[in-house]
Amino acid sequence: MRILVDRDLRRLDAYAEGPAEIEGILDGSVRDDGEQLLLASFDDPVLVTDPWRIAQLPPSRRDVVSSFFGLPRRTIEYDGVALDFDASRHPRVWSPSIDTLLMCKALAPVLDETRENGSVLEVGCGSGFIALYAMQSLRRRGKAPSEAHLIDIEPQALQVAMGALESVAGSTLVTTSLGRRGDALRVRGRYDLVMMNPPYIRRPADLADPAFKDNPWEGVALLRELASEGASLLNPGGSLVLVMSSLCDGLARPWFDASWEVETLATLDVPLKVYAVTSGLTAKSRAWMEYLRDVEGLVVHDPPLRGYTTWQRLEILRCRPR
Repeated sequence: MRILVDRDLRRLDAYAEGPAEIEGILDGSVRDDGEQLLLASFDDPVLVTDPWRIAQLPPSRRDVVSSFFGLPRRTIEYDGVALDFDASRHPRVWSPSIDTLLMCKALAPVLDETRENGSVLEVGCGSGFIALYAMQSLRRRGKAPSEAHLIDIEPQALQVAMGALESVAGSTLVTTSLGRRGDALRVRGRYDLVMMNPPYIRRPADLADPAFKDNPWEGVALLRELASEGASLLNPGGSLVLVMSSLCDGLARPWFDASWEVETLATLDVPLKVYAVTSGLTAKSRAWMEYLRDVEGLVVHDPPLRGYTTWQRLEILRCRPR
């Protein structure tokens, strides 16, 4: 399946494509039906996979679209940049999500100012889509970066990201390093652009459990590390671009305001869709939700808004050392 999102994040189109899907799943014909078949379109997407919007489709279309979104393989395409992702091969890596694409949308003015033959770094790269987008967008501007470096604490993420960037790297040197929790910024050199879509969901200390220390969406330690040490990663005139959630901005935003010039490039209100937090099925999830609502300002809509009760605001921040 190909998920195509337009440059302004105003429309998401989902396609079945190729013989395996058109002929194998839909029992059609590439010859008669073409290489792509439009499954569904959604205006103003707030999620890449949006079960509520899918459920509003006519039943016959709803069921087939839901089954396609459940496939492990997908291609995410945004602004001419595409990444093939197979969750069955890399179960510990998240597919690009709406915050990934919001970051890419916000990067335009930063990329316009990035110097020719510069270098880019993505901290906590996951699938590597953001670095891939930056690298290819700079090349379209006639400013192919000399290096694209990727850091993550998950080896599978580095495999996915390295494969995606290396296939289109051209003259850009693609390198990786394996980070570790509490010391994620162990990287040599300085960069013209540092990007990060970090974990941002805080959990109170009384819910901490060693078995859950590796949740990729939990905690603000990486934000704190970058606020205090990120300037050492930048070349003169360089920028740090990151995602900041309303679930942690009361704590984390002052860390950056203290020693950085901070500019908001883009904002988007999106549902919080992390089932371990929002399900309400366990005592821990209920306590977690109560904490986020009472302490972190999680917005709760009753009745649900566009099918979702819990919402957060995402901001893309550009930070430059003072």
